[in-house]
Amino acid sequence: MIEEIFNKDNYSDYLNMGKCSNDHRYAQKTFSYSELNNTIETLKEKNLSQEEFLLNITHDLRAHLSIILSVMQCIDCGNAKVADEKAREYLKMIKRNSLKMLKLINNLIDTTKFQNNYYELNKTNIDIVSMIEGTINCIDKYAIQKNIHLIFDTNKEDCIMAVDPEVIDRIIMNLISNAIKFSCKDKNIYINLLINSEEVKISVKDEGPGISEDDKAKIFNRFYQVTKRKDSEQAGSGIGLDLVNYLTKAHGGSVILNSECGVGSEFIVTLPITKTNEKEIISQSQSSKIEMLEIEFSDIYL
Repeated sequence: MIEEIFNKDNYSDYLNMGKCSNDHRYAQKTFSYSELNNTIETLKEKNLSQEEFLLNITHDLRAHLSIILSVMQCIDCGNAKVADEKAREYLKMIKRNSLKMLKLINNLIDTTKFQNNYYELNKTNIDIVSMIEGTINCIDKYAIQKNIHLIFDTNKEDCIMAVDPEVIDRIIMNLISNAIKFSCKDKNIYINLLINSEEVKISVKDEGPGISEDDKAKIFNRFYQVTKRKDSEQAGSGIGLDLVNYLTKAHGGSVILNSECGVGSEFIVTLPITKTNEKEIISQSQSSKIEMLEIEFSDIYL
């Protein structure tokens, strides 16, 4: 909106908007450049204050939620005994919904950081083929509960490039978890890597219901939900794909959607191949990946 106002072709329209309007509220009202500029600056400051408030409150929420999850972890590890079967079921419900809240809070924090240029990538040289294949192997146990088959293919067996491993994992997990959510039982999800000398294309393709043209145009908008039913398994916050878009762009890449109703959807993430100056090739911690999986898939299974 702000960019539109300062576009030379549009500025005169904004300046004289009252003269062109039939609405009596704007009759004979014109705006000077300084008035318009002051209004824009005020709106920007208000927006920044709202984003900072959101960031602060979500940090506080995450701190309290971490305590709940720490207690749950102690129970899971056997440090506290719960003999009653019904009580154990209730504890599972607490853990699952706590993880769902943590996923939402993490996504809110990260999208807010991106919008305010606070987010920092920790890039390191890593074999992205091996990393993605390892992530898919970890996800397979979630897909198999719906008898969904994850089929991985790549045109090259290795590709060393500089990425933030945790960020790439979040992108892959988010896209595959969405594909599982929107797929019926006994379907396939195809994850393909196409690597050349300059870039890597990561394709996640499902056999789900597909996405309409109207929804496709808004799918990467923050908080936009394709599924409006709150009681549906597919219901979510609408933040995930917005975050995927931010995380991809942070790597200098892009993400596009190809979809046809009744056929399925394909998300294609394109990343440029770059390397850092470090010689060591870092491998990601398996325990951190498992923790991320628990959070990402908490709204499907536990």
